[in-house]
Amino acid sequence: MGDTIYVDRKDLTSGQILEKLDSGNRVIIEVDVLGKTLRMALRRQQGTYYCDTPMKLLTFESQEEMQSCLERYRLARAEPAEETEEDVRPSAE
Repeated sequence: MGDTIYVDRKDLTSGQILEKLDSGNRVIIEVDVLGKTLRMALRRQQGTYYCDTPMKLLTFESQEEMQSCLERYRLARAEPAEETEEDVRPSAE
């Protein structure tokens, strides 16, 4: 069994969170809402991703669904923009 990792909202990107979950770790994200700190527990068990909020337990069958949840609730920091071949190719002047 992995470790439990505590982070604040947007400390990690969704990709970093998914890596930790896929490695068997549990991620607890602390979120401030109206002056209260709430904890959202993220985990992966037997191929299913779980997001346990104070209100309800959300389940997802794929990484894409879990990533969408992390982005929808703004739990993860934005992924850095990927460079394309055009971005790194020198311009002809």
